[in-house]
Formats: sequence, structure tokens, C-alpha cells
Amino acid sequence: MLLTDLHNHTTFSYDGKNTCEEIIENAIANSIDVVGICDHQFSVGSDLYRYVNKIKECKEKYSDRIKILCGLEIGCRPKPNDLVAIESLPLDYCLFECLDASIGAMDFYEFLEWSRLFTIPKGLAHTDIFVLENKYGLDILKILKENNFFWELNTSGNYNYYYDFITNPEKQKIISDSKIPVSIGSDTHFIKDFKISKLKSAHTLISKLGNPIIFS
Repeated sequence: MLLTDLHNHTTFSYDGKNTCEEIIENAIANSIDVVGICDHQFSVGSDLYRYVNKIKECKEKYSDRIKILCGLEIGCRPKPNDLVAIESLPLDYCLFECLDASIGAMDFYEFLEWSRLFTIPKGLAHTDIFVLENKYGLDILKILKENNFFWELNTSGNYNYYYDFITNPEKQKIISDSKIPVSIGSDTHFIKDFKISKLKSAHTLISKLGNPIIFS
């Protein structure tokens, strides 16, 4: 079973405590196969070129030890400028956050239309899909899969949907039946808080559900 962790923040984020190298070396030390750097878009801002180049340098530096992906976490509270989609082209993937926020989040219909501007792989970070389904009365999972989204199981422990999902067989079956790709993310901001045991447990669960782990 390959271990992937597609949600890590570095000092490019306002709340990141570690450098790209420290995040990557922590992943290597914990036998992770694929690590994604996914800093906040609003923090990276005009430094996107430097950000992408830094991760490119790390890809080359650690190429014989681990696979590194360059991502970007894009907030949806409120809607960002359309230019973000064009600027994201050099990235390996992006994660959209706050779509399920109770205040200030983009309307789902507006988000769906706007997200089509992004031609890179895209996912929903730490999003309670079941909350969205109740809010809009739609088969959100079906819509997301049809629009080539993946869904993140965030193991940081900062989001209630994670605890609900790992203890709720009914919701697990819904995700399994939907066949939506599921990524695993530790949402690390400080490597001292990193928990490899939670990451491994999440991979075991998603593997049992039969959902493909992307970026293997």
C-alpha cells in the first residue's frame, strides 16, 4: 500500500512553520511514498513563480527518495479572481477549501461553473460533503465525480467530518459506492504535530472501501 500525503504547508503559508525541505524529509523519515506541498494561495500570492520553482528544485533534489507534487490550497470564501485558474497551470493539483463553510462560502452552483476554469487535477480539502448534500438537496458526490474532482480525507483532527466518517459505516459505504477518488492529507503546518499512525489508518480504510488513491 502506497502512502500519500497531499496536504502539507510550509513557510510559504502564513501559518506554516517548516521549510519545504523539512516537510519532505519528515515524509521520507516516515516512509511516505508521495508527498504534496499545498500552501495557501492567498499566502503565496505574487510569489507563485518562486513557490513553484522551489518545489521543482526539491523534486530534483529528492528524486531518488520520494515523489513530490506541487499543489495549492485555494479558499472559496469568497470567490477568488479568475486569474488564479491561469496561474495554477504549472501545478500538479489544487485543493479548494471552505466550500462547506456556514458563512461566506461560494454558492455551489457558482463554484462548479468557476472550477471548470481549472484544467489541473482538483479536489475538495477537508470538506463535509454530506453537509453540502443536505444544504443543496443534490447528489454532490455524483456531480463532483462527473466533474473530475477528488475528495480529501483530512487526518489533522481539526475537522469533525473526519471523526464522523471514520466511525460511520453508512457514510463509508456511500463514499465507496460513489467511486469518487479519495486523497489523504495530514494538513501539516508544523511537523511536531504530524501523526503517521492517523495517515496509515486513513489509507487502510480508503483501501478497504475500494476508492482509488490518486497520484500514486
